[in-house]
Amino acid sequence: QQGRKKASDPGHVTTPLPGNVVEVLVNVGDKVNSGQSTMIIEAMKMESELLANIDGEVKAIHVTKGDRVTPGEVLIEIG
Repeated sequence: QQGRKKASDPGHVTTPLPGNVVEVLVNVGDKVNSGQSTMIIEAMKMESELLANIDGEVKAIHVTKGDRVTPGEVLIEIG
């Protein structure tokens, strides 16, 4: 997925490892709390939760189930 911008803001959710999106757990407009699970990815045959870094509202979701993701890409924006 070329073209995703690089995470540079505390509200950007990204992945520490390359992997595939198993499930997106939030929707645009949802209120989330810091530490809340936002999506599940599978990397190296293990599933991991990606957590919100800040309290806020989900402003954008840039991935869907099955997408390949790499570290540093903005997957979800919280503001």
